[in-house]
Amino acid sequence: ISFLILLNFNAQELEIQSEKAQIEFNYIEEQTIGSISGVTGKIVFNSSNLSESYFEAKANIKSINTSNKTRDKHLNTADYFHTDKYPEIIFIGKEVSLVENKYIVKGSMTIKDITLPSEISFTFQDNTFTGKTIIYSNDYNLHKRKKREDSKILVKITVPII
Repeated sequence: ISFLILLNFNAQELEIQSEKAQIEFNYIEEQTIGSISGVTGKIVFNSSNLSESYFEAKANIKSINTSNKTRDKHLNTADYFHTDKYPEIIFIGKEVSLVENKYIVKGSMTIKDITLPSEISFTFQDNTFTGKTIIYSNDYNLHKRKKREDSKILVKITVPII
């Protein structure tokens, strides 16, 4: 019993600094870069026992900023994110591993009403999780391109914790 208590003590929930957390993206084919701020959620991270780690993060899509207010407004419409109906991007990661000095969290990403398997590679330094992943707008019915590869979006996630 004391062993379980010790494990629970080591795997603690970390508080996200939401005001500093952000998602940066680069939609390569569209030559559009931008960010989404206000990441919230729950992070339980134990580098000594990764099986105890868990990530649940949400990002408010209405905060999207591409430095073009007209485009930002359009991205919030039903043509793209449909934020009145689906206001958040949600990531839930339950399986964490260490590969070549980087952590990999496997889970699911939900955008609009579509949930797909997702994998984010990340580092944890100076109380900040910094992750990278790739998504495809075709997969989430955001902006259909003829070829899936042309819908590639590079994503960088920065989540400082207290």
